[in-house]
Amino acid sequence: MEPSWKGKKVAAAVSGGIDSMVMLDILLKSGLRPLVINFEHGIRGKESEADSAFVAESAEKLGLQWRVIPLDVPAYASEKGMSPEEAARELRYAEFEKLLESGEADVVALAHHLDDNAETILMRLFRGTGIRGLSGIRDRKGYIHPLSSMTRAEIEKYAAECGIAFRTDSTNSDPRYTRNFIRLKLIPLIRERFPGFEKRMKRLSEAAEEVEELLDALKTPPIEVKGGLALPLEAFDKPPAVVKKSVAELVGKLGITKDMEAANFRFVIDLAHGKTGRRLSLPFGVEARKEKDLVVFMPPKKGEGGEFPFDIDGKYDYFGTLYSFEATDKIEKGVFDPQKIPEGAVIRLPASGDRFRRYKGGEKSLGDYFTDIKFPTRMRELTPVLASGHEVLLILGVEVSDALKVDSDSKYIYKCKAGEK
Repeated sequence: MEPSWKGKKVAAAVSGGIDSMVMLDILLKSGLRPLVINFEHGIRGKESEADSAFVAESAEKLGLQWRVIPLDVPAYASEKGMSPEEAARELRYAEFEKLLESGEADVVALAHHLDDNAETILMRLFRGTGIRGLSGIRDRKGYIHPLSSMTRAEIEKYAAECGIAFRTDSTNSDPRYTRNFIRLKLIPLIRERFPGFEKRMKRLSEAAEEVEELLDALKTPPIEVKGGLALPLEAFDKPPAVVKKSVAELVGKLGITKDMEAANFRFVIDLAHGKTGRRLSLPFGVEARKEKDLVVFMPPKKGEGGEFPFDIDGKYDYFGTLYSFEATDKIEKGVFDPQKIPEGAVIRLPASGDRFRRYKGGEKSLGDYFTDIKFPTRMRELTPVLASGHEVLLILGVEVSDALKVDSDSKYIYKCKAGEK
C-alpha cells in the first residue's frame, strides 16, 4: 500500500536528531523531495545554532530546499505563562499552519514514533485525560507521522544500517522536563516488566480513536448566536460522553485549545438542567448561560470599548460589532432625530440605574425593558447605548427612545447601523 503522503507537497520538520534524520531518509526513498523545516528555539545557544547549521548543510548536500526559523521560546513562554515545552510546541504549530495555509505544503511530516506515542499517553494519563487523550499521536488533516509504526530501537537500527548522521540534543537527557522524566526514568522500568508495551499502547490509542470517531458521529454541532456559540437543550439529553464531546468541540471553536477538567463538564450539564438565566464561569474566560431553549457559551470579552462622547459621524467598536450612524430619508423602525440628543450624551455599555422610555410608552428600568422584549441576557452586557446620565436615548441596533422620535419638526433623520468589523 502506498504511503498517505505519496504525491503530496511535504514539509519535513527536521531537528537534526536521529528520529527526524531517519524520517527524512524514508521520505527521500519514497520518492519525495520535501521542504526541510528547522526551528532554532533560542534556548540552547551555540548548541542549538550548530544543530540548525547541521540540518541546513544536510539539506544542501541532498539538494533539498530548507528553511531555519528562529523562535524566541523563552520570551513567549514568559509572556503566556507557559512551560518552555508548551511554548515551543505552540510556536512551531503556528509556523506549520502558515505553511499549510500558504499552499507551500500539503502536509507537514513529524518524526513521532511508537515510543513517543507511549510517552504522550502516559503523560496525559498523569495529568488527567479523557478518551481523546488516549488516542495519542495520530495523523490528522495536514499532519503525517511516517515513523508511527517504528519503535525507537528500530529507528536506531535503521540509522546504523543506513549510515545516517545525526546530532544529539543535550536537553534530552535532562529529567527535569516531564517528557524526559517519563522516557528516562519511568519507561525503562515498564519495559523491563512488560517488553514491547509500546505496541500494545498503540493498540489502545487506535481503540480510543475508534471511540472518538463514534462520538464525533453522535455529537451535536454548535449553533452560531449573537455573542457566541450555543447548544440546544436536547443536546444535554444524550449520554454524558456525547455531551462532553459536543461541549469540547464548541469551546474549541471559541479558541480554547486546552482540555477542560471533568468538573467543568459536570457544571455545564447541571447548568443545562437548571433554571433559565443561570450563568457559569468556565476556564480561560468562557462564560456559559442557560436560556429558554439553549445553553450559550460566550468567549473571553475583547474590545469592550469603554465610554465615548457621542459623535454622529463616529464609529464605535463593541465586542467585534461596529456601530455607526447614517442619514436617511425613510421613516422606518429605528430612525431618530439627532438634534434631540442633549449635549454631553455618551455611547457606553448599560449601567445600573439606567431607564428607558419606549416610543409612545411609559418609562421603566432598562432591565425591565429588556425582559419585556425577551432580549437575551448575554446580549445585555454586550450592546451599547446612547445615554444622557441614566436616561437611555438609544439602544444601538435595537430601539430608539420616545425622546428621540422623529416628528413633523425634524430636519434630519438618522438610523444606526450595526455590522461586523
